[in-house]
Formats: sequence, C-alpha cells, structure tokens
Amino acid sequence: MEDVLIIGAGIFGLSVARKLRLAGRDVMVAEAAGVGAGASATPLGVLAPHAPDHWNAKKEAQFRALTSLPDYLAALEDETGQGVGYVRCGRLVPLTTENQRRAWERRLPDAVENWRGAASLELVERVDADWIAPDATPFGAVCCGLSARIDARRYLAAMAASVGDRLVTGMTLERLEDGVAVFTNGERIAAKLIVLATGAAAFAHLPEVEGEPAGRGEKGQAARLSVAIDVTDRPIIYHDGAYVVPREGGEVAVGATSERYYEDAAMTDMLLDEKITRARALCPALQGAQVVERWAAARPRAADRGLLVGPHPTLQGVAVATGGFKTGLAMAHMLDVEAFV
Repeated sequence: MEDVLIIGAGIFGLSVARKLRLAGRDVMVAEAAGVGAGASATPLGVLAPHAPDHWNAKKEAQFRALTSLPDYLAALEDETGQGVGYVRCGRLVPLTTENQRRAWERRLPDAVENWRGAASLELVERVDADWIAPDATPFGAVCCGLSARIDARRYLAAMAASVGDRLVTGMTLERLEDGVAVFTNGERIAAKLIVLATGAAAFAHLPEVEGEPAGRGEKGQAARLSVAIDVTDRPIIYHDGAYVVPREGGEVAVGATSERYYEDAAMTDMLLDEKITRARALCPALQGAQVVERWAAARPRAADRGLLVGPHPTLQGVAVATGGFKTGLAMAHMLDVEAFV
C-alpha cells in the first residue's frame, strides 16, 4: 500500500505532492499523459488580482496568495535550481470611456486600504505607443502593480523536479473506490490517502450536487507569437477579455477564450484567430508577428466558481483538489493539505 497517491501532475497535484513530501510523507504521483498536460501549462501565465473595491474573503485570499507567491517561488528555485520566469510586471487596462475612468478613480483609495502597501493602483495618462495603440486609450489607462506573470511550464517543471522520481506517467484513472484507485491499464493502487487532482476530468469522479454536476470543463484557447522587439520589461495588457502577455525570449502570449460548449478541448479554431486579431490591433508590437504555438485545453470550473479542495464527499481515504479555473497558478501553493488528512 502506498502512503499518498496523487492523481494528476498539474499545478494542483504537484503542489499538494510537494507540500506532503516536505511534511515527511511518501508521495507517488500518477499522471495520464505528462506534467502539465492539461490546462496548467497555459502559455499566458497571468497572475492578476480582483478589483480592490467591495473587499471580501475571496479577494483577501487571492491577495494573500499573490503576495506570498514570490517567496514560495524563490524557495522552489533554490531547491531545484530551476527558474520559473516570475516577474511582477504590472498590468495595463486601457480606458475607453469616461465612465470607465471614473470607476477606476473610485477604486484608487480601495487599493491603498486593501492592498496595504504591497502594490499600487495608478492612472496612466500616456502609454508607450509601441506597446499599446494610442487609439485604444482615449481616456488613458490604469496600471495594476499587483499583477505578475509566470512561465507556467517552467513552474510545473520545477515542481516536478521537487517531487522527484516517484512521478509515473501513462496512468489514466478509470474509477475510484474507498482507498483505491483503478487505472485503465488494470492496475489497482491502494493508498492511505488518495488525492484526485485531474483538473476538469475530476468532475466525472464526483457525485452531482442537487442534480447538477460538481463542475465542468471550460475551454480556453491561447497562442504564442514571436516579436521583433525586446518585451521582457513590458506590462501585461488586458482589454475587454483579451490578454497580451510579454514573455522571455522575444515572445508574446495572447488569449484567452472562455467556452462552455465545445467538441474538442484540445482543438484551436477561429475563436483563437479572433483573439489574435484583436491583440494585434491592441498591441503594435504584434503587427507581423509570427504565431509559433496555438494551444487549447479545458480548465476546471467548479459549480460555485471556487476551489474544490477537501475530502471526497462519498469515498473514504480520497480527497479532491481542483476547480482553479483561471486562478490555479496563483492559488495552488496556498492549498491546505491538513484538509486532506
């Protein structure tokens, strides 16, 4: 019998595995395809807070996650010798109407109070015309200093290195029983603790809640483009559902779609083309940029849009960690493994 079996090598599975390993547990990770094969390996890697007004417990938890993440990542990099590409680069939101500008002006005191000096929220009158098209900012822009970016794939690789050689691929979960995981290859693995962390696929192994699924996969599409200028120090741009994210190595990521209904979670289509077109219009640096990757995956969205973390509702010795949707990369290191044991 295993001590701990984690099913899934995305950001939630690897985060739980690392925490339990550092707490002295013997951890095995079983993964169907490969590290970050699902939604965790997004090209975007955006770490952005909610607006600072109307403060509540959810916003406080996200704030604590974003402000504690740099120290967590520094420790991970020291442990593994692998960088994760974290940069507190800020995020620019173009303001296209006077009402938008007034709304953000009202939020400035809220940022001072609720972000408690960790970062600033500022109105910007002039933007870099090489980075944001001037006609996109007729009323200036707002700069969120708490926003950051991370190379999700490098982050996952460092987490996998921390977990060590007890990560086994080619293990597709068929079903769960009390204290036992049964895989499609016929293997049955019993463990003192099993943690289901297979992202959107986890909902198929959970009972319905009041006649509705516990969650669903919501498809997201994104792309990487190669640009001719150095964008390393540029801020993220977010406008009307479209992200433009600078990356190392002369690349920019754009996205993402949010699709409730789809046939193939891994297939890209015209919806991504539309995002790329919008991003090119927003960011002059993307004019003529070559698309080097098109990416799509189903992101796990719990029914209440929150994190689904804790004991399985019907099975003994089984816990669940999923539902990060758009916040998994920022929140995973905060998961309370005491809720599992």
